[in-house]
Amino acid sequence: MPQDRLYPIREGFTLAGLRPTRGYAEIAAGRLRVVKNGRRTFVRSSEISRYIDALETTGAASRPA
Repeated sequence: MPQDRLYPIREGFTLAGLRPTRGYAEIAAGRLRVVKNGRRTFVRSSEISRYIDALETTGAASRPA
């Protein structure tokens, strides 16, 4: 099984396309999960993928033809 990579929280936000304020709001809302290692907070690479996949699709590509 591939190993999950841990990204520091700010780097995780960037990879998920979030600015810090929105990232912390997503954590507070329970839509983005983080892990702690001592005093440091990380986002798992699999969690970033799960978060992105769960986003609602909008725009022309989502409209039926």
